Amino acid sequence: MNPGKKLHEWYLIHKRDLPFRKKKQAYPIWISEVMLQQTRVNAMLPLYESFIKRFPNPESLAQAEEDEVLAHWKGLGYYSRARNLRKAAIFLVQNYNGAFPKDLNLVLKLPGIGNYTARAILSIAYDLPLAVLDGNVKRVLSRYYGYTENILSPKADGDLQKKADEFLNLEHPGDHNQAMMELGATLCLPESPKCLLCPLSEDCFARIHQKTSEIPVRVKDKKQITLEGEILVLWNQNCILLVREPKMRFLKGMFHLPYGFTGEVPEETYESTPFFLSLKKSLPKDSSPIGEFKHTITHHKMKFSVFSLPWEDRALVAGLAKELGVESKWVTLSSLDTEFPSSLASKVKKFLLYLES
Repeated sequence: MNPGKKLHEWYLIHKRDLPFRKKKQAYPIWISEVMLQQTRVNAMLPLYESFIKRFPNPESLAQAEEDEVLAHWKGLGYYSRARNLRKAAIFLVQNYNGAFPKDLNLVLKLPGIGNYTARAILSIAYDLPLAVLDGNVKRVLSRYYGYTENILSPKADGDLQKKADEFLNLEHPGDHNQAMMELGATLCLPESPKCLLCPLSEDCFARIHQKTSEIPVRVKDKKQITLEGEILVLWNQNCILLVREPKMRFLKGMFHLPYGFTGEVPEETYESTPFFLSLKKSLPKDSSPIGEFKHTITHHKMKFSVFSLPWEDRALVAGLAKELGVESKWVTLSSLDTEFPSSLASKVKKFLLYLES
């Protein structure tokens, strides 16, 4: 039996029972694939089910306000993905009556959809012969073929895509792609792969040559960036100030607590905004933070100090915001998580609730 058929038979028997596999429909497959880009399946499932319940089709997602979509994305991070989902849904409704076009080049024009996601949607939903390439598939292919180039390099994307295309089971392309991803997620693990259970082990280069600990080769180019920052909690009539600033390195397009980075920063895009610096001047010189916490975004390691202070004049904030092109609003503590749907808000809220208790 050829390796592709072995893999297919293994998948039919051992595949996990996941909600987005129930039906071959492009929309739930699309949502699940975007959610899984930075999140493990177990953590993603309850968020996926809640999202699909509220936005069961492209039409409902297209009609929703951005803030509501972001609120339902809370816990997944990388909020630009949620914005792009909504933008793409609007495009699909306006141009394709809410259906996904069965053409790779057309799908690639949708906001936020790259080569992997487009191929996954079209192969799984429509059984189009398009091989996918994600982190799990790269690992499986590298070990199977004995590929020893750095899999994080652009060259590896081209090399491994060719191998993925060659290895694709043309009779069952959707199942094949899911089987490759499933294999990488459950058996061909980064450490301690379960080779004895693998349907491809008989022909796997890394297993035969005992190189599973050496392959794949991963060399990261980006160095970790360490940042220290401050978050300001301004109170007025039991409400907290949130702002939306146009040129932010993080939390773009989102209402958030005023924040800025202190000390040396790697480049200009990390510098505190004039609006934040103006608010910071109002802090008493002997102010002490009510708490500190660590936060990570991609290759950025951050440490934030949280300051809380009363603010008497909302008009002053409104005037300053208008002058500097910043939007502002005041929200209650109970609605902070909804209005600022980020784990940053949850971390700050813990300190505020402790002060109240």
